[in-house]
Amino acid sequence: MAFSTRCFQNALCKLAALLLAACVLLPAWAAENSVHPVSTSAEYASEHIELNARFQLGLSQTLEDALANGLTLPFTYEFQLTRPRLYAWYRQAADSFNPTASLTYRLTYHSLSRQYRVNYGSFYRGFASLDEALSALGVVRNWNVLADTGIAKDKDPFAGKIRLRLDVSQLPKPFQLSTMGQGDWKLESGWIDVSSEGGGS
Repeated sequence: MAFSTRCFQNALCKLAALLLAACVLLPAWAAENSVHPVSTSAEYASEHIELNARFQLGLSQTLEDALANGLTLPFTYEFQLTRPRLYAWYRQAADSFNPTASLTYRLTYHSLSRQYRVNYGSFYRGFASLDEALSALGVVRNWNVLADTGIAKDKDPFAGKIRLRLDVSQLPKPFQLSTMGQGDWKLESGWIDVSSEGGGS
């Protein structure tokens, strides 16, 4: 009987240890950098093409701390045309193989107002929490790309890819040097397909 009681107590101790470990590891996992695509779509509007996309973002503790300490985090949407292939190649060559179009939002934290802000140019929106700010930052609507091109005017079929990333190249120079090779500062979705025939995901 005493042996059974000891075995039961040992099992409870092991279970408690596993639960404690899970509680310790869960916040660390949740705090990892992540950008997950939720949906993408494209449609013709007058003489241009509009892209829509939604991403789900998460920041590591390192990035949250940097934000809280006054660093502005630039996030860039990039679109790369892939079809028609000949025109896509021409655009890449003309643009020195940079993305066909790009759009940058800036995420900041203002300690006096205790607000997070998402800036685009001179426009900004304020949010009470980081989750709300990241949710807004992860959405782009009616993004005008391929304006005044034969593809847009003639409604020719096209295909491309889109991604969202933390643009480390736009950080202050000291941060660019100190973040080289550090995983905490690598945050991007990878390329997601999008086309005029329908949305990717």
